Amino acid sequence: MKSILEFAARHVEPSLKRSLAIKLLARGVDRGKVSTCLGISPALLTRYIKGERGLHDFTRIKDVDERLDKLAEEVASGRKCGLDAYTELLNLTFYVLYKKYACGIHYVATRDVNPAKCNACPALFGKLFEWRFQH
Repeated sequence: MKSILEFAARHVEPSLKRSLAIKLLARGVDRGKVSTCLGISPALLTRYIKGERGLHDFTRIKDVDERLDKLAEEVASGRKCGLDAYTELLNLTFYVLYKKYACGIHYVATRDVNPAKCNACPALFGKLFEWRFQH
């Protein structure tokens, strides 16, 4: 099995980042601020806009879309930018893995995981969320 974190870095995180960038642009945030706050180059932002990177749409999942909307509002209002925004995006990436929302994509990308039998992400990231809320 390929690394869960490698899969997340190649597929989940860029897709969430693309959705966030699009939400920010829809709120009228200028491209420079979007690039700066998300820690991406203007060229990568253009690739996100054109749909050349971050190809998976997690906004169809209600709770993920709501979390992206909340983060977009925090970035647009200036409350989060840079490391603060990135930390929230990583937290959302781990949440998507924990909830098994990316299992089908993982299967198609690697063919080395059976989503019906695999419980690696809930086991790994569930402990992270449990620890986070206990401390």
